[in-house]
Amino acid sequence: MKFRLRIAYVGTDYAGWQRQDNALAVQQVVEEALARILGRSVTVYGAGRTDAGVHARGQVAHLTVAASAPAAEACRALVQGSNRYLPAAVRVLDADPVDETFHARKSAAFKVYSYRLCRAPVIDPFRAPFVVPAPGELDLEAMKRAASLLPGRHDFSAFAKSGGSHGQPERTIHQVEWKEAGDELSFRVAGDGFLRGMVRALVGTTLEVGRGRRSVDDFADLLGGGPRAAAGPNAPARGLCLEHVEYSRRQ
Repeated sequence: MKFRLRIAYVGTDYAGWQRQDNALAVQQVVEEALARILGRSVTVYGAGRTDAGVHARGQVAHLTVAASAPAAEACRALVQGSNRYLPAAVRVLDADPVDETFHARKSAAFKVYSYRLCRAPVIDPFRAPFVVPAPGELDLEAMKRAASLLPGRHDFSAFAKSGGSHGQPERTIHQVEWKEAGDELSFRVAGDGFLRGMVRALVGTTLEVGRGRRSVDDFADLLGGGPRAAAGPNAPARGLCLEHVEYSRRQ
């Protein structure tokens, strides 16, 4: 039987989602916890391959297990059992049975990421792991104008991590928003998929617009492709969070 898991994690101490040979990743600790309750090794497949230090409120993964119990009972056992062995920074929030054709990444309709910046001169240590300081003046209206160019299908080569194999660099952005609330600025973007490092590069480049180092027209030119060096720097990982993965109702 195939199950879909919704997983949340604080990514600070992890080398990203995807299992690695020389560093601890979230996928590894989830698989190890599940192996303890299932009595055998298991592979989980995630929807988003978040980078080192990136958080998730709504990562989705799937796995296939032999389950003789009713689906509701099996789901409850997966959630309660895995959380018994997971570290406190990682939690399986819920589980549900899915069709055998379901794939956490390939079946996704779109993903939603958020990025948080803080303008406070002193940042509360309970917020610090999840926000990035943004000192100095920022032209938020210019940042919003730049972001308003993102919806639609574009070549995001200039925003993809250098040296990677990205295949088709075009992605479709459905919705984007810069929002200010108190001393915090947040960026939220929904799209059918994201290249590696893309959201952090978008934030870093938009911040250059806000600081007057780059014009909105310059930003627009990057949406036709180009080398990674043409865009701004990656914003730090800790401000980024995978919020949600959406699937069609059939899934």
